[in-house]
Amino acid sequence: MSTRMRGLLAVLLGLGMAASGVMHFVDPGYFEPLVPGQLGSAAAWVFVSGVAEIVVGLGLVMTRSRRDAATALAVLLVVLYVGNLNMWVNDITIGETNLSTTGHLIRTLVQVLLIAAALWIAGRLPRKRPT
Repeated sequence: MSTRMRGLLAVLLGLGMAASGVMHFVDPGYFEPLVPGQLGSAAAWVFVSGVAEIVVGLGLVMTRSRRDAATALAVLLVVLYVGNLNMWVNDITIGETNLSTTGHLIRTLVQVLLIAAALWIAGRLPRKRPT
């Protein structure tokens, strides 16, 4: 795909991540149930992940830092999946939402697609070699 598409996807993902990060500060109580109890202070982890999402999101928007930010996003999405997995395993309701098994599988698929998109933006997916 074109460089233009890669740039557009980076900006869209970046703005989405930054917005999600801001929401960690606007409504931290919404995110706190996702944090596994073994990690300690849920509020602290929500704020740390919010900062990470904002920084990575802004990095994706800026061309100069895009490759590193996209790589960081892929790693961040893997780390943050711990919260999604905690929600699934412990049947945690977030807001008014209690996902079914199908819902959790779709959420996992979306997470995998986002990781793949981040790796594509970063230029870290294997390239098809000409035969």
